[in-house]
Amino acid sequence: MRNSVLMCRCKHVAAFGFSFIFLAIIMSGCKSGQSISKSALPVVTENLDYLGSVANNTPVVTNFSSKMKLTVNSNGKDISVNGTFRMKKNEVIQLSIVPFLGIEAGRVEFTPTKVLIIDRINKQYVEEPISELSAMANTDMDFYTLQALFTNALFLPGNKELNNKLLSQFTVHSSADNKTMEIKKKAKDFVYSFSATPNTGQLLESSISTLAAPYQLNWKYTEFQPFGSKSFPSRMDISFEGGKKPFSAEIDLSKLTENGDWESPTNVSAKYKKMDFNELLKVLLGL
Repeated sequence: MRNSVLMCRCKHVAAFGFSFIFLAIIMSGCKSGQSISKSALPVVTENLDYLGSVANNTPVVTNFSSKMKLTVNSNGKDISVNGTFRMKKNEVIQLSIVPFLGIEAGRVEFTPTKVLIIDRINKQYVEEPISELSAMANTDMDFYTLQALFTNALFLPGNKELNNKLLSQFTVHSSADNKTMEIKKKAKDFVYSFSATPNTGQLLESSISTLAAPYQLNWKYTEFQPFGSKSFPSRMDISFEGGKKPFSAEIDLSKLTENGDWESPTNVSAKYKKMDFNELLKVLLGL
């Protein structure tokens, strides 16, 4: 009985790994970024100064490590597991699922060139170039967009960093209730939107929507904690709207540290079987 329960939990853990890839594809399909109004207003110096303050609120850290509780809601069902979230800036983003006894059951890893999913329970893995996932979703998704979403940062797809020239492409407006500032940019068939506090320029939400269909990705940041000389959100709420099936995820972080003493990129054991992405997709959708 105990073993059957354990295997059931492990299958759910494998599904978590796919959920992040699924989310990555959704983000590609939504083309994460910033939004612009249809009638762009001239960018004034005050706006550029404000955008600079929002960009400067992102903690400048090379290495990042945290305990993590991940909850995914799909089809009205919640599944929660514990794990760790790690990042080395511009190099790797790693989510490790550790549901019990400190034993890693699965790992999802993004680098600027590839995506890796490891299922340690069944000793199998998927490794695909990010460009392949981008092609599948018919988008220009990249590692740096994903990195910005995970680190509470402004971004523009296709750019590692934002400078004044790129920031000048955004427009800034006060919200209807004057409680937040709305930062927007339009690019191709997508709209990229950000919401930040008026005075401090703390980024509260990033949203990506399509112009041709009612699809939207929302990434909200709350429960900020001191991190270095700045602050970092210890909770992120992610949701996708417009699809046939609702999808949302919650990431709760704790014990944030600047720790780079961990293996990266991951080396996969020769004993593990490599699976095709579509093959893994069929397996996980059947859970």
